[in-house]
Amino acid sequence: MRTLTISFFLMLFFGQGGLAQTDSLGINKIVKTTINYKYFATADNKLFAINDSGQVVIWNLNKLDTIHFSHNDTSFRYTAITKDRQNQIFIGTNKGDIYKVNPTDLSYSLFLDDKYYVHAICFNSDNKMFLIVPAAVYEPSSKKHWNNFTHEKNGMITRKKVLGLFWKTTNKYFDMPQLTSIDNHDRIWMTSSYGEFGGSIQLFDTKKHKELNDKFDGLDMGLLFPKSVFSDDKGNTYITSGLQHFMNWGEIYKIDEHRTVTKIYDCKDYRDTTKNKFEDAGIFVGPGAYNKTDNSIYFATSRGFYKAALPSTGKLQNPQLLFNPTLSWEREPLAIGIGMTIKRMEFTTDNKLIFLTANDGMGIYHNNKLTLLK
Repeated sequence: MRTLTISFFLMLFFGQGGLAQTDSLGINKIVKTTINYKYFATADNKLFAINDSGQVVIWNLNKLDTIHFSHNDTSFRYTAITKDRQNQIFIGTNKGDIYKVNPTDLSYSLFLDDKYYVHAICFNSDNKMFLIVPAAVYEPSSKKHWNNFTHEKNGMITRKKVLGLFWKTTNKYFDMPQLTSIDNHDRIWMTSSYGEFGGSIQLFDTKKHKELNDKFDGLDMGLLFPKSVFSDDKGNTYITSGLQHFMNWGEIYKIDEHRTVTKIYDCKDYRDTTKNKFEDAGIFVGPGAYNKTDNSIYFATSRGFYKAALPSTGKLQNPQLLFNPTLSWEREPLAIGIGMTIKRMEFTTDNKLIFLTANDGMGIYHNNKLTLLK
Protein backbone atom coordinates (compact mmCIF):
# COMPACT_ATOMS: atom_id res chain seq x y z
CA MET A 1 0.00 0.00 0.00
CA ARG A 2 1.32 3.38 -0.96
CA THR A 3 2.19 5.75 1.87
CA LEU A 4 1.66 9.49 1.94
CA THR A 5 2.95 12.12 4.27
CA ILE A 6 0.25 13.82 6.29
CA SER A 7 1.07 17.20 4.76
CA PHE A 8 0.67 16.01 1.17
CA PHE A 9 -2.55 14.12 1.89
CA LEU A 10 -4.24 16.98 3.68
CA MET A 11 -3.23 19.40 0.93
CA LEU A 12 -4.78 17.03 -1.60
CA PHE A 13 -8.09 16.66 0.23
CA PHE A 14 -8.55 19.84 2.22
CA GLY A 15 -6.23 22.56 0.92
CA GLN A 16 -3.84 24.62 3.01
CA GLY A 17 -6.36 25.16 5.80
CA GLY A 18 -6.15 21.47 6.71
CA LEU A 19 -2.39 21.36 7.21
CA ALA A 20 -1.09 20.15 10.54
CA GLN A 21 0.69 22.63 12.74
CA THR A 22 4.48 22.61 12.48
CA ASP A 23 6.75 22.12 15.45
CA SER A 24 10.41 22.86 16.07
CA LEU A 25 11.21 19.66 17.96
CA GLY A 26 14.02 17.75 16.24
CA ILE A 27 13.82 13.99 15.78
CA ASN A 28 16.65 11.61 16.58
CA LYS A 29 16.22 8.65 14.20
CA ILE A 30 17.97 5.35 14.90
CA VAL A 31 17.48 2.78 12.15
CA LYS A 32 18.40 -0.90 12.51
CA THR A 33 15.90 -2.45 10.09
CA THR A 34 13.44 -1.63 7.32
CA ILE A 35 10.73 -3.82 8.84
CA ASN A 36 7.83 -2.21 10.72
CA TYR A 37 6.67 -3.11 14.22
CA LYS A 38 3.19 -4.39 15.11
CA TYR A 39 3.07 -4.90 18.91
CA PHE A 40 5.16 -3.97 21.92
CA ALA A 41 5.55 -4.12 25.70
CA THR A 42 7.99 -2.38 28.04
CA ALA A 43 9.69 -3.54 31.23
CA ASP A 44 12.93 -2.71 33.08
CA ASN A 45 13.86 0.07 30.63
CA LYS A 46 13.62 -2.35 27.74
CA LEU A 47 11.28 -2.26 24.78
CA PHE A 48 10.13 -5.66 23.49
CA ALA A 49 8.60 -5.37 20.02
CA ILE A 50 7.24 -7.82 17.45
CA ASN A 51 7.89 -6.85 13.85
CA ASP A 52 5.94 -7.60 10.67
CA SER A 53 7.99 -10.76 10.18
CA GLY A 54 6.87 -12.18 13.53
CA GLN A 55 10.31 -11.73 15.10
CA VAL A 56 11.10 -10.13 18.47
CA VAL A 57 13.34 -7.07 18.63
CA ILE A 58 14.57 -5.78 22.01
CA TRP A 59 15.72 -2.19 22.56
CA ASN A 60 17.58 -0.83 25.57
CA LEU A 61 15.68 2.40 26.26
CA ASN A 62 18.61 3.98 28.09
CA LYS A 63 21.32 3.22 25.53
CA LEU A 64 18.91 3.39 22.54
CA ASP A 65 20.46 0.30 21.04
CA THR A 66 19.21 -3.20 20.29
CA ILE A 67 19.87 -6.26 22.46
CA HIS A 68 20.43 -9.63 20.82
CA PHE A 69 17.47 -12.01 21.14
CA SER A 70 18.48 -15.59 20.36
CA HIS A 71 15.02 -17.16 20.25
CA ASN A 72 13.65 -15.98 16.91
CA ASP A 73 12.74 -18.99 14.79
CA THR A 74 11.49 -19.11 11.21
CA SER A 75 9.37 -22.20 11.98
CA PHE A 76 6.83 -20.05 13.86
CA ARG A 77 5.83 -16.41 14.27
CA TYR A 78 5.43 -14.37 17.43
CA THR A 79 1.95 -12.85 17.30
CA ALA A 80 1.18 -11.22 20.67
CA ILE A 81 3.10 -9.68 23.56
CA THR A 82 2.31 -8.22 26.99
CA LYS A 83 3.59 -8.15 30.57
CA ASP A 84 1.90 -9.63 33.60
CA ARG A 85 1.27 -8.07 37.02
CA GLN A 86 4.76 -9.15 38.12
CA ASN A 87 6.45 -7.32 35.24
CA GLN A 88 7.32 -10.49 33.32
CA ILE A 89 7.09 -10.49 29.52
CA PHE A 90 4.85 -13.04 27.78
CA ILE A 91 4.97 -13.68 24.03
CA GLY A 92 2.39 -15.72 22.10
CA THR A 93 2.83 -17.52 18.78
CA ASN A 94 0.81 -18.64 15.79
CA LYS A 95 1.37 -22.24 16.93
CA GLY A 96 -0.37 -21.77 20.29
CA ASP A 97 2.73 -21.60 22.47
CA ILE A 98 3.39 -18.82 24.98
CA TYR A 99 6.90 -18.03 26.17
CA LYS A 100 7.91 -16.17 29.31
CA VAL A 101 10.85 -13.75 29.26
CA ASN A 102 12.43 -12.30 32.39
CA PRO A 103 13.18 -8.68 31.39
CA THR A 104 16.12 -8.44 33.78
CA ASP A 105 18.30 -11.30 32.53
CA LEU A 106 16.28 -12.17 29.36
CA SER A 107 15.91 -15.80 30.46
CA TYR A 108 13.39 -17.53 28.19
CA SER A 109 11.10 -20.47 28.93
CA LEU A 110 8.01 -22.17 27.57
CA PHE A 111 5.03 -21.16 29.72
CA LEU A 112 2.11 -22.67 27.81
CA ASP A 113 1.85 -25.27 25.07
CA ASP A 114 -1.61 -25.01 23.51
CA LYS A 115 -3.17 -25.28 20.06
CA TYR A 116 -4.72 -21.87 19.32
CA TYR A 117 -3.21 -18.98 17.40
CA VAL A 118 -2.61 -16.31 20.05
CA HIS A 119 -3.97 -12.90 18.97
CA ALA A 120 -3.69 -11.14 22.35
CA ILE A 121 -2.75 -11.85 25.98
CA CYS A 122 -4.28 -10.25 29.09
CA PHE A 123 -3.66 -10.68 32.83
CA ASN A 124 -6.23 -9.63 35.42
CA SER A 125 -5.46 -8.30 38.91
CA ASP A 126 -5.07 -11.89 40.19
CA ASN A 127 -2.46 -12.40 37.46
CA LYS A 128 -4.68 -14.94 35.74
CA MET A 129 -4.09 -15.26 32.00
CA PHE A 130 -6.76 -14.83 29.33
CA LEU A 131 -6.17 -15.09 25.60
CA ILE A 132 -7.84 -13.83 22.48
CA VAL A 133 -7.82 -16.77 20.08
CA PRO A 134 -9.70 -17.37 16.81
CA ALA A 135 -13.41 -16.88 17.51
CA ALA A 136 -13.28 -16.62 21.32
CA VAL A 137 -11.95 -15.35 24.62
CA TYR A 138 -10.05 -18.29 26.11
CA GLU A 139 -8.86 -19.11 29.62
CA PRO A 140 -6.01 -21.66 29.33
CA SER A 141 -6.18 -22.84 32.95
CA SER A 142 -9.81 -23.96 32.66
CA LYS A 143 -9.89 -24.55 28.87
CA LYS A 144 -13.10 -22.49 28.73
CA HIS A 145 -14.17 -20.34 25.78
CA TRP A 146 -16.59 -17.40 25.55
CA ASN A 147 -17.93 -16.16 22.23
CA ASN A 148 -21.55 -15.07 22.75
CA PHE A 149 -21.15 -11.28 22.76
CA THR A 150 -24.14 -9.00 22.15
CA HIS A 151 -23.39 -6.20 19.69
CA GLU A 152 -25.08 -2.82 19.48
CA LYS A 153 -26.18 -1.70 16.03
CA ASN A 154 -23.59 -0.09 13.76
CA GLY A 155 -23.20 0.10 9.99
CA MET A 156 -22.19 -3.56 9.67
CA ILE A 157 -24.52 -6.52 9.15
CA THR A 158 -23.58 -9.98 10.47
CA ARG A 159 -25.33 -13.20 9.49
CA LYS A 160 -25.12 -16.72 10.86
CA LYS A 161 -26.11 -19.93 9.15
CA VAL A 162 -29.03 -21.65 10.91
CA LEU A 163 -29.30 -25.46 10.79
CA GLY A 164 -26.91 -25.36 7.87
CA LEU A 165 -29.77 -24.27 5.62
CA PHE A 166 -30.28 -20.50 5.63
CA TRP A 167 -28.68 -17.28 6.84
CA LYS A 168 -30.09 -15.16 9.64
CA THR A 169 -29.05 -11.68 10.78
CA THR A 170 -27.70 -11.78 14.34
CA ASN A 171 -26.23 -9.45 16.94
CA LYS A 172 -24.71 -12.23 19.06
CA TYR A 173 -21.29 -13.39 17.96
CA PHE A 174 -17.56 -12.96 18.58
CA ASP A 175 -15.82 -10.35 16.46
CA MET A 176 -12.03 -10.66 16.23
CA PRO A 177 -10.90 -7.35 17.78
CA GLN A 178 -8.40 -4.93 16.32
CA LEU A 179 -7.45 -3.68 19.81
CA THR A 180 -7.45 -5.48 23.16
CA SER A 181 -6.82 -4.09 26.66
CA ILE A 182 -7.83 -4.75 30.26
CA ASP A 183 -9.05 -2.03 32.63
CA ASN A 184 -8.81 -1.48 36.39
CA HIS A 185 -12.07 -3.39 36.91
CA ASP A 186 -10.66 -6.58 35.33
CA ARG A 187 -12.75 -6.14 32.20
CA ILE A 188 -11.23 -6.99 28.83
CA TRP A 189 -12.12 -4.39 26.20
CA MET A 190 -12.05 -5.71 22.64
CA THR A 191 -12.69 -2.98 20.09
CA SER A 192 -12.72 -2.53 16.33
CA SER A 193 -13.24 0.37 13.94
CA TYR A 194 -14.83 -0.15 10.52
CA GLY A 195 -14.27 3.25 8.98
CA GLU A 196 -17.49 4.93 7.88
CA PHE A 197 -19.49 1.94 9.20
CA GLY A 198 -18.75 2.67 12.86
CA GLY A 199 -17.18 0.46 15.48
CA SER A 200 -17.76 -2.31 17.99
CA ILE A 201 -17.04 -3.03 21.65
CA GLN A 202 -16.96 -6.46 23.28
CA LEU A 203 -16.59 -6.61 27.05
CA PHE A 204 -15.57 -9.60 29.14
CA ASP A 205 -15.47 -9.79 32.95
CA THR A 206 -12.43 -11.87 33.91
CA LYS A 207 -13.56 -12.20 37.55
CA LYS A 208 -17.15 -13.30 36.87
CA HIS A 209 -16.18 -15.18 33.72
CA LYS A 210 -18.93 -13.82 31.52
CA GLU A 211 -19.66 -11.63 28.54
CA LEU A 212 -20.92 -8.15 29.46
CA ASN A 213 -23.44 -5.87 27.77
CA ASP A 214 -21.70 -3.44 25.43
CA LYS A 215 -24.51 -0.86 25.55
CA PHE A 216 -23.52 2.49 27.05
CA ASP A 217 -25.83 5.48 27.08
CA GLY A 218 -23.92 8.18 25.25
CA LEU A 219 -22.00 5.84 22.92
CA ASP A 220 -23.40 5.29 19.43
CA MET A 221 -21.62 2.37 17.78
CA GLY A 222 -22.44 3.79 14.36
CA LEU A 223 -20.43 6.90 15.24
CA LEU A 224 -17.71 5.33 17.39
CA PHE A 225 -14.31 4.64 15.84
CA PRO A 226 -12.18 3.24 18.71
CA LYS A 227 -8.47 3.98 18.60
CA SER A 228 -7.56 3.10 22.21
CA VAL A 229 -8.96 2.14 25.61
CA PHE A 230 -7.07 2.97 28.80
CA SER A 231 -7.68 3.67 32.50
CA ASP A 232 -6.67 6.25 35.10
CA ASP A 233 -5.89 5.49 38.75
CA LYS A 234 -9.39 6.46 39.93
CA GLY A 235 -11.35 3.66 38.28
CA ASN A 236 -12.32 5.54 35.11
CA THR A 237 -11.92 4.13 31.62
CA TYR A 238 -11.30 6.23 28.51
CA ILE A 239 -12.00 5.58 24.83
CA THR A 240 -10.41 7.68 22.10
CA SER A 241 -12.34 7.68 18.84
CA GLY A 242 -11.32 9.09 15.47
CA LEU A 243 -11.82 8.84 11.72
CA GLN A 244 -10.94 10.67 8.55
CA HIS A 245 -13.83 10.31 6.10
CA PHE A 246 -13.98 13.38 3.85
CA MET A 247 -13.37 15.34 7.06
CA ASN A 248 -11.63 14.66 10.37
CA TRP A 249 -13.50 13.43 13.45
CA GLY A 250 -12.29 12.92 16.99
CA GLU A 251 -13.71 12.43 20.47
CA ILE A 252 -12.53 11.17 23.85
CA TYR A 253 -15.03 9.54 26.22
CA LYS A 254 -14.75 8.97 29.95
CA ILE A 255 -16.64 6.02 31.47
CA ASP A 256 -16.86 5.89 35.25
CA GLU A 257 -17.35 2.85 37.50
CA HIS A 258 -21.15 3.23 37.16
CA ARG A 259 -20.91 3.07 33.33
CA THR A 260 -21.78 6.76 33.02
CA VAL A 261 -20.34 8.19 29.80
CA THR A 262 -19.01 11.75 29.49
CA LYS A 263 -17.57 13.18 26.28
CA ILE A 264 -14.51 15.04 27.57
CA TYR A 265 -13.09 16.03 24.18
CA ASP A 266 -14.79 16.87 20.89
CA CYS A 267 -12.77 18.04 17.90
CA LYS A 268 -15.71 20.24 16.85
CA ASP A 269 -14.93 22.51 19.79
CA TYR A 270 -11.58 23.38 18.19
CA ARG A 271 -12.67 24.23 14.67
CA ASP A 272 -11.82 27.68 13.33
CA THR A 273 -15.25 29.30 13.05
CA THR A 274 -13.90 31.94 10.66
CA LYS A 275 -13.35 29.21 8.05
CA ASN A 276 -15.74 26.82 6.36
CA LYS A 277 -15.55 23.09 6.99
CA PHE A 278 -13.44 22.49 3.88
CA GLU A 279 -10.86 25.09 4.91
CA ASP A 280 -10.59 23.72 8.46
CA ALA A 281 -10.75 19.93 8.21
CA GLY A 282 -10.90 19.39 11.97
CA ILE A 283 -8.80 17.06 14.11
CA PHE A 284 -8.45 13.31 13.59
CA VAL A 285 -7.94 11.73 17.04
CA GLY A 286 -5.86 8.58 17.48
CA PRO A 287 -4.79 6.60 20.56
CA GLY A 288 -4.19 8.04 24.01
CA ALA A 289 -2.63 7.20 27.36
CA TYR A 290 -2.97 8.32 30.96
CA ASN A 291 0.03 9.73 32.82
CA LYS A 292 -0.27 9.34 36.59
CA THR A 293 2.68 11.66 37.22
CA ASP A 294 0.83 14.78 36.06
CA ASN A 295 -2.76 13.41 36.02
CA SER A 296 -3.03 14.16 32.33
CA ILE A 297 -4.20 12.49 29.15
CA TYR A 298 -1.82 12.41 26.21
CA PHE A 299 -3.31 11.73 22.78
CA ALA A 300 -2.19 11.59 19.17
CA THR A 301 -3.97 13.49 16.40
CA SER A 302 -3.53 14.49 12.77
CA ARG A 303 -2.06 17.75 14.11
CA GLY A 304 0.43 16.22 16.49
CA PHE A 305 0.58 14.89 20.05
CA TYR A 306 -1.33 16.73 22.76
CA LYS A 307 -1.45 16.78 26.54
CA ALA A 308 -4.40 17.89 28.69
CA ALA A 309 -4.87 17.84 32.46
CA LEU A 310 -7.79 15.71 33.63
CA PRO A 311 -10.48 17.82 35.32
CA SER A 312 -12.64 16.29 38.06
CA THR A 313 -15.70 17.05 35.93
CA GLY A 314 -16.42 18.34 32.46
CA LYS A 315 -14.28 18.51 29.35
CA LEU A 316 -10.54 18.72 28.85
CA GLN A 317 -9.42 22.34 28.84
CA ASN A 318 -6.72 23.90 26.63
CA PRO A 319 -4.92 20.83 25.26
CA GLN A 320 -1.23 21.63 24.80
CA LEU A 321 0.60 20.68 21.59
CA LEU A 322 3.77 18.78 22.54
CA PHE A 323 5.24 17.83 19.17
CA ASN A 324 4.14 17.18 15.60
CA PRO A 325 6.50 14.87 13.71
CA THR A 326 6.23 14.23 9.98
CA LEU A 327 5.22 10.58 9.62
CA SER A 328 4.13 8.29 6.79
CA TRP A 329 0.39 7.66 6.55
CA GLU A 330 -1.70 5.16 4.58
CA ARG A 331 -5.22 5.09 3.18
CA GLU A 332 -8.08 3.92 5.39
CA PRO A 333 -9.65 0.96 3.53
CA LEU A 334 -13.19 1.60 4.84
CA ALA A 335 -13.34 5.38 4.49
CA ILE A 336 -12.44 8.20 2.12
CA GLY A 337 -9.32 9.34 3.90
CA ILE A 338 -6.22 8.17 5.72
CA GLY A 339 -5.92 5.67 8.56
CA MET A 340 -4.41 6.70 11.88
CA THR A 341 -0.66 6.09 11.68
CA ILE A 342 -0.16 6.15 15.48
CA LYS A 343 -1.32 2.75 16.70
CA ARG A 344 -0.70 2.66 20.46
CA MET A 345 0.74 4.72 23.32
CA GLU A 346 1.84 4.01 26.88
CA PHE A 347 4.06 5.43 29.63
CA THR A 348 6.99 3.63 31.21
CA THR A 349 7.56 3.69 34.96
CA ASP A 350 10.18 6.43 34.49
CA ASN A 351 7.74 8.61 32.53
CA LYS A 352 8.84 7.98 28.96
CA LEU A 353 6.01 8.19 26.42
CA ILE A 354 6.32 5.22 24.04
CA PHE A 355 4.25 5.08 20.87
CA LEU A 356 3.92 2.66 17.96
CA THR A 357 3.62 3.95 14.39
CA ALA A 358 2.45 2.12 11.29
CA ASN A 359 5.49 2.89 9.14
CA ASP A 360 8.11 4.82 11.12
CA GLY A 361 8.99 2.49 13.98
CA MET A 362 8.69 3.13 17.72
CA GLY A 363 8.65 6.64 19.15
CA ILE A 364 10.06 7.78 22.51
CA TYR A 365 9.23 11.19 23.94
CA HIS A 366 11.07 12.12 27.13
CA ASN A 367 12.41 15.37 28.59
CA ASN A 368 11.23 17.26 25.50
CA LYS A 369 13.26 14.99 23.20
CA LEU A 370 11.81 12.79 20.48
CA THR A 371 13.48 9.61 19.19
CA LEU A 372 12.27 7.17 16.53
CA LEU A 373 13.60 3.60 16.70
CA LYS A 374 13.36 1.23 13.75
